[in-house]
Amino acid sequence: MLSEIKNFIEDIFLEFYNKLFSSKYVVKGKCKRCGRCCRNILFSTKDGYIKSEELFNKMKKKYRYYRNFRVSGVVKDKQDFQNGALTFECKFISKNNKCLIYPIRPIFCRDYPNINSDLIYNGVTMLDGCGFYFDVNKKFSKYLE
Repeated sequence: MLSEIKNFIEDIFLEFYNKLFSSKYVVKGKCKRCGRCCRNILFSTKDGYIKSEELFNKMKKKYRYYRNFRVSGVVKDKQDFQNGALTFECKFISKNNKCLIYPIRPIFCRDYPNINSDLIYNGVTMLDGCGFYFDVNKKFSKYLE
């Protein structure tokens, strides 16, 4: 019960934060429940994407929520800043793409897809087949009015 209250408060805070500091981009579309977002996760630190299992193991020791994920692959042939990054998958995604801990899922999952303008400027897009997409918050012509 306490975790549900905590999650509710976090959701309200995120909504308020997003409205207060509106982005140049907005998320449109809706989830197709394909599970790709739970199986193709990139984590980063202030120094860039996690590119070694050694660093990931350090992150798991320091931050508990990383323990919910396992290494699933390595990014190849993408933008230079992503190349070599480890991909991760959630331990709680079922074979039929259902979240096994949905009511108490981490804030990382609740906030998906998160808008990061720097990544959008660098050409990062949503996963192929994802129902979500990024669009500009206001068309340039609206700024001129």
